[in-house]
Amino acid sequence: MRQILGDSLPIKNLIAMIHKVAGNKTNILVIGESGTGKELVARMIHDAGPMKGKPFVPVNCGAIPETLIESEMFGHKKGSFTGAISDKVGLFEAASGGTLFLDEVGELPLSMQVKMLRSLQEKTIRRVGANEDIKVDVRIIAATNRDLEAGVKAGTFREDLYYRLNVILIKTPPLRERHGDIEILANAFLKKFAERQKKELIGLTPEVLEIFRTHAWPGNVRELENTIERAVTLETGTMISIGVLPPAVTVAFDGGARSNFTSVEITAGQNKLSSILPSVQGPGSMKEIRLPLPDFKNGPMNLDEVLAEVERQYLKHALEYTGGVKKKAADLLGMTFRSIRYRLAKLGMDTNEE
Repeated sequence: MRQILGDSLPIKNLIAMIHKVAGNKTNILVIGESGTGKELVARMIHDAGPMKGKPFVPVNCGAIPETLIESEMFGHKKGSFTGAISDKVGLFEAASGGTLFLDEVGELPLSMQVKMLRSLQEKTIRRVGANEDIKVDVRIIAATNRDLEAGVKAGTFREDLYYRLNVILIKTPPLRERHGDIEILANAFLKKFAERQKKELIGLTPEVLEIFRTHAWPGNVRELENTIERAVTLETGTMISIGVLPPAVTVAFDGGARSNFTSVEITAGQNKLSSILPSVQGPGSMKEIRLPLPDFKNGPMNLDEVLAEVERQYLKHALEYTGGVKKKAADLLGMTFRSIRYRLAKLGMDTNEE
């Protein structure tokens, strides 16, 4: 069973509400922006209650032509209209004993809203072309990204149906309000798509994580999932890098989020190290090496440890570039052979003489 991932307060509150309402058959209206997981919420409610194992029938109300929606919802009798070559069971009957999930319920035409209201009140349906009613025992979970109250005022959504559906209201939070969940979700999607594509990817670079934290995610979790799937497909290294992200995600970073990074400039061509250290192209002939500024929200940091790690990475890259020859690595880093031996020993790195 798919679960909502995250440990932010909005998600904890959402999961608590799911468990509160799962044990009964009260109708529920789930509202939220597109891509916030409204169907996942409905499935979790269904699976967490007594209807687990019973039918869960999802239907996108906006995807069915108005001329066919009554037949799709309630079924029809053979010969009731052109093309009705046999009896058909509708979605209400198919979901009987379980849950009918009405996604994008705000797209229902007014003519169908009247018939839907009667079915919810009487707990019966009548197939198109039939004369008898059929009892149905079904829980309704409806979802929309529209403002149904505004629709009621505008006359595009029936007030009585709105209150029939909105017994319990659940709001799915947008990703931009779920502080701390982005990294959890990104790593979960990375694992899923890496396994699916049989790729060995171990994580996301700090630069990518910083971009993810500052991006507004207008498409919410769905946008993040699609971004990770694209990145896994295109990435040739072992970590997701900025180069495989879509322009829509990196545009804010390119246009101003760089202020979140501190930069050290190295002139390309004057120092061979500039070609092997993690960098991005800067103005003119310069390359920049960026380190994210510290985030003190989670408490204090140890600056000595951070600087030691930076030193370790520079030494490591220099040694890799020179094939482990310390004298050449020392020259690249502008230090003496004795100094590089001392630094390597201090950091617990290999101290074999070369």
